Amino acid sequence: MKNRLLGLLMLLPLSAHSGSETDLAYGREAGQSLDIYYPDRCLAARCPVVMWVHGGGWRTGDKGNNGAKDLAATWENAGAVVVTLNYRLTPAVVHPAHVQDVAAGIAWTRANIGRYGGDPQRLFLLGHSAGAHLVALVATDPQYLAAHGLGLRESVSGVMPIDTASYDLVANNGTAVGWMIEDAFGTDPAVLRAASPLLIVKPGSLDYPPFVIAAAKRRHLAVQQSHALAGLLPQARVIVEHYDSSGPLRAHAAIARDLADADSHLARQLMRFVGLQ
Repeated sequence: MKNRLLGLLMLLPLSAHSGSETDLAYGREAGQSLDIYYPDRCLAARCPVVMWVHGGGWRTGDKGNNGAKDLAATWENAGAVVVTLNYRLTPAVVHPAHVQDVAAGIAWTRANIGRYGGDPQRLFLLGHSAGAHLVALVATDPQYLAAHGLGLRESVSGVMPIDTASYDLVANNGTAVGWMIEDAFGTDPAVLRAASPLLIVKPGSLDYPPFVIAAAKRRHLAVQQSHALAGLLPQARVIVEHYDSSGPLRAHAAIARDLADADSHLARQLMRFVGLQ
């Protein structure tokens, strides 16, 4: 009977008990806030930290929407401390405010996450759409973390940008999302180039943290730019997700939902990258 009871206990989720803190300020401006979700067991044994940066064309989205909460619950249950980040949005601000906020959120998290059971030496960035662009940019242009006295390699353990075609803003400025790029970044080619991870990476350099880049098959430009960026980074690979019955927009939404599905191919691959499986 005792052995049977122990066996049943082993089948329970490791993070059956958890805690959370919401609307913590990492800066002085409105919009500079984050939420933290942590398994209680991480308080005794520090766990990897996953910071979620939402999408929305640099102009919409929120750390506390249902998608973010579902994602946090899934990754927390897998054994991660999850940080969901808000950043200031266009039209209230323009570039570089968005990526500066991501860098400030990283700095705050590294300094404070230990009290929630997170390991600041195992901090991973996860972003979708515009959020994917932002996590890729903050991890390829050292100036943003350097403003907080941080370096890329020692501050970020890995980067997971999901389904964006905005690694090259210059090439995309005339596409269907061009108006969002213009609103958030303007039209100066020099500014667009400096905000494009694909155009600022030093090919083959070991200065960058490891990347796992994902894209939905129907999003042809996202797949193309994902492979192009990975080709410049010596520690990067690409996952292409197949949604055969979906059009580009539905595939874009489906790949985001997969981040909150622990049984999806994408989530399993990313959790393995973080060290959760």
